[in-house]
Amino acid sequence: MEINLNQQSQIFSEEGLKKLKALNFKDRFYKHDATLWKTEKEHTDIINNSLGWTNVYDWTLTKVAEVKNFAEEAKKEFTSVVLMGMGGSSLAPEVLRVVFGKQEGYPTLFVLDTTNPTKVLEITSKIDLEKTLFIFASKSGGTVEPSSQFAYFYGLLSQKVQNPGKHFIAITDPNTGLVKLAEEKHFRKVFINKADIGGRFSALSLFGMLPAALSGIDIEKLLKTAKQVGDSFQNTEDNPALVLGALMGQGFLNEKDKLTLIMPNDIAVLGLWIEQLIAESTGKEKKGILPVVAQEVAPEKDYLDDRIFVNVNYKSKSFKSHFKTMPYMEIGMEDKYQIGVQFLLWEIATAAAGAIMKIDPFDQPNVQLSKTITKNILASLAEGKKDEAAQAEFLLSKNLQGEISQKYLLSDIAKLATNKDYFSILAYLPESEELTQLFNKMKDGLFKATHRAVIFGYGPRYLHSTGQLFKGDAGKGIFVVFSSDVKEDAVIPSQPYTFKDLCQAQALADFKALEEKGRRVIKIHLPVNISEALKGLLKTL
Repeated sequence: MEINLNQQSQIFSEEGLKKLKALNFKDRFYKHDATLWKTEKEHTDIINNSLGWTNVYDWTLTKVAEVKNFAEEAKKEFTSVVLMGMGGSSLAPEVLRVVFGKQEGYPTLFVLDTTNPTKVLEITSKIDLEKTLFIFASKSGGTVEPSSQFAYFYGLLSQKVQNPGKHFIAITDPNTGLVKLAEEKHFRKVFINKADIGGRFSALSLFGMLPAALSGIDIEKLLKTAKQVGDSFQNTEDNPALVLGALMGQGFLNEKDKLTLIMPNDIAVLGLWIEQLIAESTGKEKKGILPVVAQEVAPEKDYLDDRIFVNVNYKSKSFKSHFKTMPYMEIGMEDKYQIGVQFLLWEIATAAAGAIMKIDPFDQPNVQLSKTITKNILASLAEGKKDEAAQAEFLLSKNLQGEISQKYLLSDIAKLATNKDYFSILAYLPESEELTQLFNKMKDGLFKATHRAVIFGYGPRYLHSTGQLFKGDAGKGIFVVFSSDVKEDAVIPSQPYTFKDLCQAQALADFKALEEKGRRVIKIHLPVNISEALKGLLKTL
């Protein structure tokens, strides 16, 4: 694996590597020494149960025969596979699905990581239920999104087949509620993952590799490619993963906390996975590195001096000469099967950066807040109370002074930024190419108007990634939360709420959670014709 640094990134990485060497990071890391990051028991207990990913490729390789045999069996019966997951259980499979594409002779893989009813119904319309295998992927087994998706699809199948459980498999940790559910509902198979791996570090475990195998990807080749590079990392103090981690950590100490990712369209989806890994791992204790996925590279003078640029160069363009004063690092990627190497590289780099930043990269102390508020809103709905989640309204945060009309909304929001703030656009909307393009235009407009970092994410996906950073960092974010009416809802069997209720409750709950944390946040509820409403807002930029 080749890396290339400009002069400024060389300075930062050398300073960071000195800190890592002073910690004896490499040796202690591979010995799973929790005190590299924290010494308090509440942290070391978490860390000691979170480092099984460091060479998980060895463990997963022992499962390849079983997984491949199951994949060969499944392709004879099923034309589609739907992964029901969220965050660490879904993002790696989504990366692999997009990067490798449809494999001839194997089922089409769909990754469902939303509660938006429009998207749920869209995937339902694209599959033949009786020829679809559903993967319930959850480390804990209790995550609300896949649990709701399971209830929905199990209910539909119960109306069509005698043994609906035979259409489901599970990936989970030992002895979870999902294991019990799988037994009760007679799932086709349960795959037990290594328990000592956090969700966002699970790409090379069964959570990433089983869906990949079911869609026809050669996971043995992918894992062996990662193993070759991963084993080599253990022998050098300045391997690419530690150089990247040193750059990230030292960059943060030098107030360059916006890690901007440059990558070609073929692998741009990798940015979603990196975003989750870095944001959820580093965004805490009023610290944080914000991952920013760049659609295109602007002139260097257009950026504030809070950036570090990393280019994952996959048969694409080098920008080293473009960045003369800002830190820039280039990571070579020769073929698609090195995507597993990328997973491992960024995981180690994030752990190293966490050591330099003196944080625990393996906890997520602020994720529960939005979940708790969501449950309270849904409980109010179940009791028949009129709740804000059921209203189509324009909500204004108390943190923004005065009234802001929708007509001038975005231009006024642009004026709120000071110092090295960033903007985050959060959409509880049905993901589509059209909406993504519109939001990218919004990002571009805010960037040009303010020169500050702008990120965008679909909800509730971001709750399990950047959502931790939004509430755990130093409060540099300015947030715009979008929700909308829907043309058609989807019922969740055995629940007193629908997917529309759940999605809108999650949007409102995170708005309230951000507000509770003192963040600058506004919520906009759009009509059914989402794209037309967004085009109107874009005119203000």
